Amino acid sequence: MSDAPAALAFLGVQDPFEEAAVSVLPAPYDLTTTYQPGARFGPRALLTASLNIELFDEELRWDASQVGIHTLPALEPVATGPQAMVPEIAEAVRGLFNAGKFPVTLGGDHSIAIGAFQALIDCWEGVSVLQFDAHADLRESYQGSPFSHASVMARARESFDCVQVGIRSWSEEEEHALWQEPARVVTAADVATDPEAQLARVLEVLGDPVYVTLDLDCLDPAIMPATGTPEPGGLSWRTITRYLRAVAEQRHVVGVDVTELCPIPGMVAPDFLAARLVYKLIAYVFHARQHAG
Repeated sequence: MSDAPAALAFLGVQDPFEEAAVSVLPAPYDLTTTYQPGARFGPRALLTASLNIELFDEELRWDASQVGIHTLPALEPVATGPQAMVPEIAEAVRGLFNAGKFPVTLGGDHSIAIGAFQALIDCWEGVSVLQFDAHADLRESYQGSPFSHASVMARARESFDCVQVGIRSWSEEEEHALWQEPARVVTAADVATDPEAQLARVLEVLGDPVYVTLDLDCLDPAIMPATGTPEPGGLSWRTITRYLRAVAEQRHVVGVDVTELCPIPGMVAPDFLAARLVYKLIAYVFHARQHAG
């Protein structure tokens, strides 16, 4: 696998692939976007913002980049449709799992997660999927494709036990599917009412190991306006980091994807937030691994 230039590498750190524990995979694909296009520019904006992040994490009092981070070249988008993109992403993520890496896939729209799910099926047993999202994403098909960003969790539920957090928008078509197992759905309103009780509920039903799929529109648009489909009433920075840290400390997290950053020209704060959140995810996972037992 060829090296990305250090200037385009996450955090400006480019450890040799063979020595890195973490592999960052940009997937600038947004063909299934349905409102505001531009998530294809998300990975580059996130990587650019990451060059300004302090490597020393103030919360953990630790430099998580020491675990080794390697950023791969961006995947080439396939223009024939999301179904054709799935095997491309699956092959790339499968290769990372087989190489013993912790994959961090950067979207692009949320449909890129379906390829990562296929790699999970091939490489792990008994994985649960933890989704942070504003939307249920449970449509069987949307705009003619079962591989749309609006169908991500319909595909995930076919193979995994899933827990959905931050949900606050779904269609009548999704109503029945969403509430088949109410204990596995934590709405944004639930979180706002009692965040600690809802975190305990997540941990009670969440299996082990875990894959995290995080659509940035799970966050409130007051702090994350740069998404394709923003929804009011979302999670705060403190809440999302509290939940992610708790999951990392109490479960074996095998990989993550972070999607739907749709950069707004001249507004860098959302790009920086997204980059910092990715670094937080990495830091929580590997800090927990180092302190396990």
